[in-house]
Amino acid sequence: MPNDALDAIDAFGEGILYGAPPPVRERLRSDLRLRISAPDGGRSAPCQFETEHARTPATLRERGSFVRTIVDGVDDRLAAWGIETPEAYRYGATVDGTHRYDGTLEW
Repeated sequence: MPNDALDAIDAFGEGILYGAPPPVRERLRSDLRLRISAPDGGRSAPCQFETEHARTPATLRERGSFVRTIVDGVDDRLAAWGIETPEAYRYGATVDGTHRYDGTLEW
């Protein structure tokens, strides 16, 4: 996982501790991006992975072992901050050729 992505996840986790987590907008590889919105005062935040592939399986981890490894790495880093991740990131929509997989983070 790119260092910039790790730093952004850490800033989000630290922001939760201090009450102002910044949004995360990071490229994990050329065809995979991570988006975490800043929470609106609650104890949860939408989390979205964006990807470009020919197919759209029901969950992101169904894309294969390489994507699953990256997603597991993101989830593990979030868990280190006490953030619960969804069991699966589910396909939500395709916009301009980009497939979106959605989940909710909670703490």
